[in-house]
Amino acid sequence: MKPKRLGRTNIEAFPIAFGGIPIQRVSEEEAIRVVRRAIELGVNLIDTARAYSDSEVKIGKAIKGLGKRIYLSSKSFGRTADQIYEDVKISLKNLGVNKIDIYHIHGVNDRETFDRVLSSDGAYYGLLRAKSERLIDFIAASTHNVDIARDLIMTDKFDVIQVCYNFIEREAEEKVFPLAKEKDIGIIAMKPMGGGVLPNPKLSLKFVLQNDFVLPDPGMESVKEVEENIRLLIELTPLTQEEIEEIERTKGEMGKTFCRRCDYCQPCPQGIPISTIIRAQSFIKRFPKENLKEKWFYDVYLKAQTCTRCGTCLPRCPYQLPIPDLIEENLKLLRDYLGE
Repeated sequence: MKPKRLGRTNIEAFPIAFGGIPIQRVSEEEAIRVVRRAIELGVNLIDTARAYSDSEVKIGKAIKGLGKRIYLSSKSFGRTADQIYEDVKISLKNLGVNKIDIYHIHGVNDRETFDRVLSSDGAYYGLLRAKSERLIDFIAASTHNVDIARDLIMTDKFDVIQVCYNFIEREAEEKVFPLAKEKDIGIIAMKPMGGGVLPNPKLSLKFVLQNDFVLPDPGMESVKEVEENIRLLIELTPLTQEEIEEIERTKGEMGKTFCRRCDYCQPCPQGIPISTIIRAQSFIKRFPKENLKEKWFYDVYLKAQTCTRCGTCLPRCPYQLPIPDLIEENLKLLRDYLGE
């Protein structure tokens, strides 16, 4: 397969990267089997994060002793230089390597976080230190906000940007990709299957693969998923008229329920992280149940129960989502899933 050059990193990546979220849900033995099968079939870039519980550890054990050049990408929610520097060292230990190719500031989704991580003692400078000590090669950032993605690129401080891209979330095509091309910034396309909620995963990935510029990193938790995704790549053809019609039909059906994570609905008077709670279905599909009972997410779940249906969020949403109804529906999903 013709590799994809990941911007000025000059990394020649297999056209599909391996997303490391779902392997949290399977045993260590199975996770190792899945990762190694992906590598056998040509995958050479694996993306994970400190926040993905044991994903780094499982990946580290999977790549140990393989003798193949595998590019590693990880992330940290550390917002200060010291926090993210320490997380880099933890990631190195977990992955069993001396250097990580790409390290992201994880989830730079709003202006406050943007300003914090670029402040004088912010996370960016922790990664700059890690790079100077040859603990990482390239500095990156992930974001769910296309406007923030543009601003990150404009700083000229980041070699790679990770941004959402699928056939519903297409704003990056105009707002991010042209600028990234101009500045030779690599783009990793996260959520190519909409975080697991788009009904036809194969078509979702096929859509993203039509774009030669971006590198999708679908999460994979079984050998079957790995083989299906690679087969789709090998047999890739242009979208048919029937597939285009299915995409448009799905967009029409999901357009009033699919959260793009722009957070224009904020702030909520009750302090509810709206874009997190109304994506509960995606979290349920990708994370182990025990992770959803951890403080970071469980606090969101509890806070969402204080929704008064005041409607303050409604006129702010550019997609006219029925946010109070979606909060209620997703709370029910979580109660059922968590057995509460």
